[in-house]
Amino acid sequence: MNRYVFTGILLTSLSIHAQTVVSSVQEVLTLARRNNPELVNARLNRTAQDQQRNIARAGLLPSARFYTNFDYNYALPVQLIPGGILGIPPGETRAIRFGLPFFLTAGVEVNAPLLNRPLRADRGITEQNLRIIDDQTLVLQDDISTQTARVYHAMLLTRSAIDITRRNLSAADTLAQIARQRLDKGLIEPLEYNRIRAVQLTTADVLYQNELQYVRNQNQLKLLLGLAPADSLSLTETLDARPAPASTDVPALRPERPQIVLRQSQVDLSKLQLNRERLLRWPTLSAYGRYTQQAQRDAVNFLNPNERWFTIGVAGLQFNYPIYSGGLRTSSINRARLQLKLAEAQLAYEQNRQQTDTDDVRNSYNQAVRSLELNRQNYELSNQNVQIALVKYRSGLFAYDQYLNVFNEALTAQNRFLSNLSNVFINQTILQIRNGE
Repeated sequence: MNRYVFTGILLTSLSIHAQTVVSSVQEVLTLARRNNPELVNARLNRTAQDQQRNIARAGLLPSARFYTNFDYNYALPVQLIPGGILGIPPGETRAIRFGLPFFLTAGVEVNAPLLNRPLRADRGITEQNLRIIDDQTLVLQDDISTQTARVYHAMLLTRSAIDITRRNLSAADTLAQIARQRLDKGLIEPLEYNRIRAVQLTTADVLYQNELQYVRNQNQLKLLLGLAPADSLSLTETLDARPAPASTDVPALRPERPQIVLRQSQVDLSKLQLNRERLLRWPTLSAYGRYTQQAQRDAVNFLNPNERWFTIGVAGLQFNYPIYSGGLRTSSINRARLQLKLAEAQLAYEQNRQQTDTDDVRNSYNQAVRSLELNRQNYELSNQNVQIALVKYRSGLFAYDQYLNVFNEALTAQNRFLSNLSNVFINQTILQIRNGE
């Protein structure tokens, strides 16, 4: 019985806290593009905005409506009729009221546009707006992919830094034990022991800081992947597991970045809007038809079948030609023209900005690749030097200052190697993202 209870508790805990295991940067990029909340919301917004097609199309289709009006004429027009007509004695006047106080009208109206070029232009503008939404989603995806790649490698970097710092702390602990034994025997001064303890404590504090930064990077990556804070995220890849490229050759990038495509789409939209403003000067033609029935009563008795209803029917064409609008159309055209110039200027700036950014990523990648092997060799030599210096210090051949110099050189080499290795993989991944891989 206890076995089943334990199994149930285990399954419940696994269902509450999901576990995600990522083995490569390409896998984490795929998860981000599929599950990132911002991208999910962008796709939902695109689905909702797709209804704009039907809205723009409806303006070119016939429309029909049923309507009814109930009017109470509390003050009807009165006309004075002079005598001599309608049986009125000469010299007298008679007040005659026109109309009845209660009116009920019910009818059907149909309108159909026959010629309306601005409405047709609206359909093109709607399609362009939808393309802009798609381009904005691609820009967002590119930004999130780049951010995910940086956070992913930062997480690998801090994890590697934690491993190295733990080794350094182990060496510092060993050194502190040796120094304590020497201090007890009176072979060293308390000042030297205190300095060794200070390095030990500093190394332990660096380890805690690296562990904190690792947790921060992990939480940030969870957020980018659409995971809950309580979910488990594990990375199986290590910085030194993925072989770095041996050459500095970078594949040719796509000529147009999503940001440039978005700016070009905005230029096309401005052109369409300018054309629509010009089309507002064209005449419009529409057909219409109305059929109504009207009842006039002295009292509210419209359901009385003995009372008459009057029928009105009309059909025709309506032609509209704008002549003067107080300068509104001219101002609208000028504004659309200026917006087009602004969009073209933004496009030119975005092209230069993206080219500069891409060149910077490419140059950073090439430089990191050239320096990687040198830093790797320096890192390995510095680790060997620390071991040698520790042996010499233990045997009394090295003073503490000599060991400390070797240790500090090793720390510098370690940091430079990890930072350079991370830069190689980050910039390599960014170039792959921009190449569409």
